[in-house]
Amino acid sequence: MKEMQSGSGNGGSGRGKRLLVVLLAFFLSVSILEFGGFLIWRAAVSPVAKANAQALCSSGDDQIQMLPNTFWHHEFNPRHPSYAGQVNSKGTKGVEFLLPKPPGELRIVCVGDSTVEGTGVKPDETFPHYLEMILQKRLNPNSGYKSVKVINAGIGSHNSAFNLSYLAFRLIHYQPDIVVVKSAYNDYLPYSVPGMSYDYTHVFPNPYHRVRPSAFWTAARYSYFLKVVGTVVFREEVAVPFRDFSGHITLEQFRKMDYSANEDRFFVYGENIRSMILLCRGRNIGVVLVDLPTSPDPAHFGKDRTFGPRFKNLITRLETELRRIAGEERITVVRTGPFTSEDFWDHCHCTAGGNRKVAEAVAGEVADSLTANRKGKAAADGKQASTEAGTTLR
Repeated sequence: MKEMQSGSGNGGSGRGKRLLVVLLAFFLSVSILEFGGFLIWRAAVSPVAKANAQALCSSGDDQIQMLPNTFWHHEFNPRHPSYAGQVNSKGTKGVEFLLPKPPGELRIVCVGDSTVEGTGVKPDETFPHYLEMILQKRLNPNSGYKSVKVINAGIGSHNSAFNLSYLAFRLIHYQPDIVVVKSAYNDYLPYSVPGMSYDYTHVFPNPYHRVRPSAFWTAARYSYFLKVVGTVVFREEVAVPFRDFSGHITLEQFRKMDYSANEDRFFVYGENIRSMILLCRGRNIGVVLVDLPTSPDPAHFGKDRTFGPRFKNLITRLETELRRIAGEERITVVRTGPFTSEDFWDHCHCTAGGNRKVAEAVAGEVADSLTANRKGKAAADGKQASTEAGTTLR
């Protein structure tokens, strides 16, 4: 009897030891994975963050400059069934494009939101698609370019902060000659604060996001390993708590800003646009800013707070800020239109006809800028030749 009790006691003790070993092994494994995730995160983020901090913050200490989280994956998920055949391997709408850029190609990147992406129209009815067609037909053989490639980098729900981040950390490496910016339609939203990163529980349910359990992404806020898995393996957007700005404005000041109705949201929008301009200018990339047309038909505006008549007034205010920044940076804002109610299918999204009008206006500005650049280059070459000739005569 005593032997049986002793055996039972030993068995219980053995099970306890095994459980303890399993728990220790589990926590050790988690610690190793977490430490490995931390090392990968630091190795991948820190060098890029420092380099881009210098690029984005080089315009002076009197502006708000955004330093986005370098692990955001903005582009569309090519594996999502909603985008089968519409998205290339780099996550942008349209067919594949080559890297490095082929010689003789005029490459244009269109940055913006759903009005650029082409919500509500077919892939071949977006304004970037029409822009490529129009420019290809108008291409002057003397321009030095043999072909035109327009990359549609518009993503629905993105505001100017996300556009800046996407441009700085991804699109700039696609070697564009010109960047077309048509952005603001989401900056008016009271819950879409420019520069403030989404958290995992409030991210917009757009098709380019995978359906994911909220518990996983809530946990990922506190785990480097899960951040790496979610970012690298699943090609997800991974946002970390706010740490996006450097410059004269402090985090505490930013938190106290009121984005419900006052000027703060417009100011930050303008500075995001300015940062895009400076980012491109520092790399000798041309910038084309496009105005913000809305439907002339009152029936396209609902009565709710988001898309009611107030929407048109806020977009007008954002366009005023856009023109202020453009004036200070000496850049023309392309005026699109005139539009009819048939050119829109809702308050701000164009139909195929409306997108063609936008493309025509942008194409005119691009053609003018190429002509001006060609004349400027010819004048510079002539001046250099004259100087060399004078030196030879002397």
